[in-house]
Amino acid sequence: MKKKNDTGKRIWSFGIMLCLALALGCLIFTSVIGNVPRGSVERTVAATPEVSLAPDAMESAEPIETPTPNPILKIDSPAALTQTDPASGDYVNTMYFLGDAALKILNDETLLTGPEKDQQIWCPESGVMDLNLLSSVTFLSPVTGNNAPFGDIAFVNRPATMVLLPSTDNANMITESALKDAIKDVVTAIQAESPETKIILSSLTPVARSYQYEDITFEVINRVNQWIADAAVENNVKYLDAAFELAGTDGFLPENFQNGDGMHLSADGLKAWFNCVRTHVCP
Repeated sequence: MKKKNDTGKRIWSFGIMLCLALALGCLIFTSVIGNVPRGSVERTVAATPEVSLAPDAMESAEPIETPTPNPILKIDSPAALTQTDPASGDYVNTMYFLGDAALKILNDETLLTGPEKDQQIWCPESGVMDLNLLSSVTFLSPVTGNNAPFGDIAFVNRPATMVLLPSTDNANMITESALKDAIKDVVTAIQAESPETKIILSSLTPVARSYQYEDITFEVINRVNQWIADAAVENNVKYLDAAFELAGTDGFLPENFQNGDGMHLSADGLKAWFNCVRTHVCP
């Protein structure tokens, strides 16, 4: 009986020692793993490639300024003449030009060379074709010196085409209804005397930055030109969008295009306007 008890005690003692050994081993293992330096643990990290910009690319990365739209609007109208190849001399030599005194430059610069060149330019005695007086304006005859209204000029000369270049003077004072009524009167007077004559209504021309008054603004020019284009549609005639063609990117008339007052056309300005006429042929 005593032998059996000794055997049981030895088994229990062995079991306890085994448990203690296992516990001690776990403590030693945990201690060793916990003390491993972080740098000794290998990690695989995807390398981020370095991106180097060339000097030109770095400069182009700067903010790009948005271009400012031209303040002088291009008038979109069914009556607007589209750009064409430059017309021949025969085309312009059958035209009569009525309006601002700057038109006389066409003869001074020998831009008109046809047999009727001396009677193709008609200007009011004042030198200004004011839109506010359009329906009643008369023109000095380049032949007789007498004053003649639109209808008489059409009746006597029967031109193939009449081009009207209004002055920008006092454009801020005209109303839409007054302008359209005046243009209707003019077209009616011309067509009553010469039904075959084609009529081109030119836009106002812009003013230069040096123009010293504040009455003629971009808004005024755009508004009146739209009315002229609308009147051209209503009367079945053509519209020449010269304002957009002559204006610089800032909306102003280039300084070399004005004659010193910031408004009326110089020789260079009138040549540029005449080029618009030649490159926008009336069908």
